[in-house]
Amino acid sequence: MSSPGIASRSLRGGLWLLALVGLVAGCAAPSARGPVPPPDLELLGAGALELPSDCEPRGGEVYRMSFLVQPDGRPSAVVSESGPGCVQEALRRWVSTFEYRPVAETRPGTLDWLTVTARRGD
Repeated sequence: MSSPGIASRSLRGGLWLLALVGLVAGCAAPSARGPVPPPDLELLGAGALELPSDCEPRGGEVYRMSFLVQPDGRPSAVVSESGPGCVQEALRRWVSTFEYRPVAETRPGTLDWLTVTARRGD
């Protein structure tokens, strides 16, 4: 026959282990927010961005393009929000090559582009 002290400690140890398992299981439970909806626009492909050799983007400047994605997934009404210039023209041509997954209705799209440079070996 076991003594009451040993049984009490064994019961407390079992409850402690059960509480710990419950706590860990609660941390691993799926989020109550539900499934993540698919993205509004899904880019399937794009042509190459080609900047003319005499066209230099300004470092740190963000070039923003706005456009509409038609139900067939092709962009239209591509506009540079950063004004005119060779970079903006190249970006307009590039965005025109985008192909999106078809959508139920025309949707707006935006592209922000900037050039990043670094020295080799850094």
